[in-house]
Amino acid sequence: MVVKSKDEKKYLFKKYVVKIVPIKDTFWDILDGYLKLGFNFTKSTETGQFSLGGNAKYKTRHGRTELNLNSIISFREDQQTATRQDLTLTYQKYLEDKWFLGASVGLEQNTELGIQLRAITNIAAGYGIVQSNKDLFYGMLGLSINRENFTDKDDGATNLEGLIALNYQFFIYDSPKASLSTDIVAFPGLTDWGRVRVNYNITLSWEIIIDLFWELSGYYSYDNKPTSGASSNDYYVNTAFRYEF
Repeated sequence: MVVKSKDEKKYLFKKYVVKIVPIKDTFWDILDGYLKLGFNFTKSTETGQFSLGGNAKYKTRHGRTELNLNSIISFREDQQTATRQDLTLTYQKYLEDKWFLGASVGLEQNTELGIQLRAITNIAAGYGIVQSNKDLFYGMLGLSINRENFTDKDDGATNLEGLIALNYQFFIYDSPKASLSTDIVAFPGLTDWGRVRVNYNITLSWEIIIDLFWELSGYYSYDNKPTSGASSNDYYVNTAFRYEF
């Protein structure tokens, strides 16, 4: 394969290329992302689910800024509507030898787990364990501080937690494009000793036509010390169509 720049041309073996990210001139040229929309309904149980998501990435030579939005609303005729929503802004600073630093701020809501609103700030260091032109696997260690407001209480709580994360991605760049992404994040409590929260996510996407993807995704959330009256776990499986820009 041939990689061209303004000043030179380089010939490379494709099997040795792990990733190429073009650095463009203007803000809108550098920006990448997607929008996705999904809806499921079962008549026999009168159960439905609506999902909306979006992502925007801004990449430079030294780091990456990413904004991610997910909203899932589940409803059933004889039950109260359940919502799971999150909005996260993340920055990664690239270092040498596959190391990176990361920081994020976000807001979460999960009524199934009794969380009306959770504001989070995370700081972590990560390392790329595997980097190839087909898959990525990396881990992170850090700290997380959050402020939680509950659905059944007027007063909130502030918590300091550890952060342990693993992420694996498999991708095919040839048309039709396809990718598999899965990650697990554990938050062992430090100020609330003995509490452990775990979030697991998995997403499979397949290109239907240029830039339009069919997506199958799921998540599992666990809290061994939920607020009173709330479930200790929550999960879902969802299908959606995603358009990349």
